[in-house]
Amino acid sequence: MKITYLVSAIAVSVLLTGCLAAPVRDDSLVKNSIAMAGIGSPRLPGSGEAYLDDVWFAETLTLNRAVQAALLNNPQVRAELSRLDIAQAELIQAGLISNPMLDFMLLRPNGGGRFELDYALMQSLFDLFARTSRIEVASAAQARVQAEVMMQLVRIAQDTEAAYYEAMATKDALRLQREQLALEENTLSLLKRQAQQGVLSSSPVLTQQATVSMQAHALRTAEAEQTQALSALAQLLGLSSIHRLVLPDHLAPLQLAALNEPELQALAQKYRPELSASNASVEQMRAEKILQSGAIRATEPSLGIAGMRDVDGMKLNGLAAKITLPIFDTGRARYTLANANIAQAQYQAEVAQRLIPLQVERALATLITNTKALEHADHHVRQQMQLETLALRNYQQGVGDYLYLVEAKRLRLASQMEQLQAQQMLREAYVDLERATGMAIQNPS
Repeated sequence: MKITYLVSAIAVSVLLTGCLAAPVRDDSLVKNSIAMAGIGSPRLPGSGEAYLDDVWFAETLTLNRAVQAALLNNPQVRAELSRLDIAQAELIQAGLISNPMLDFMLLRPNGGGRFELDYALMQSLFDLFARTSRIEVASAAQARVQAEVMMQLVRIAQDTEAAYYEAMATKDALRLQREQLALEENTLSLLKRQAQQGVLSSSPVLTQQATVSMQAHALRTAEAEQTQALSALAQLLGLSSIHRLVLPDHLAPLQLAALNEPELQALAQKYRPELSASNASVEQMRAEKILQSGAIRATEPSLGIAGMRDVDGMKLNGLAAKITLPIFDTGRARYTLANANIAQAQYQAEVAQRLIPLQVERALATLITNTKALEHADHHVRQQMQLETLALRNYQQGVGDYLYLVEAKRLRLASQMEQLQAQQMLREAYVDLERATGMAIQNPS
């Protein structure tokens, strides 16, 4: 009777432990991380949700819409979110108790006679007692996967931002190249008329023809660069063609607030997903060490009920226990391996801890330098525009010739090209600072 009560108690405990409610997956941390990266209120695709259609892309693609499109239309985002489902399933699996094992034998003596029946129903005690440790390992692994998914989605958002800036820069550069080619072609037409009238020799015409050819080559190069930039942006948006991209005509200048390095360093320590991932890896290795060490892991005991009926008809019932004798595998190798994994995870966490402040420092210094370079480029453009206005006024008044006006226009276009390059370098430095801090720094507070 006592044996029956004991077996019943063990069975009820196993059932209650194995039927505990499964944890529910929470995507709020991932969404908050993307929101802090400057996306506003991002929306992640749900299970089975359709991709964006042509109607959605018919509207002009702003920066925020581009990033939102990357999150909803890029299959890589859904692949990363699937890792959260995998980690959640592994966490549920870690909390489940292994099924009991039924050992059944039916034996018969040589020459015939009655059968002997041996049976046993065993449950692993190691699996039961290690459930908490398994859940801790799976929880730490889930936290690490969640941080890695956050890191990948934020990276996709930031890569989309950088690709959007690059596409707009190539579009503006192409516009300037076309204006430059039109200017050179008009100048060539004027020189040809003057040569036909005998005002000048053919040498300036040949020189200008070479200039037009060089500018046409530069225009073709700008078109190729724009195609490359649009293709990179379309890839991040999950598109199969660049023809669905509708970009605005111009991009507003980037306005930055005052930046403070200590505040940016604090933001990086708080919001960089790499730190969360490395810390979660350390916790996972520590939980794995607890799971893989101890006497229960070394012996892996099992407990259950057993019985037999011999050939004479006598029946025997009682408790059965099994243990693994730790003779060859004493567990020392697992203990050493666990310590090595913990040390490796700690060193990797230290690498991230030391690298992130350096990245913030470098990105901020580059941003400040590029900000000053853009100020000089803006000043240069204003000067060249004033010189062009003066040259146009002199030409209209008959004081200066047309070629002097053409040269002033060339210098103005060259200064605008330098300004465009400075603006793009500033935007790239801004995105690099976002990568270093893990969030948008337009409003650091």
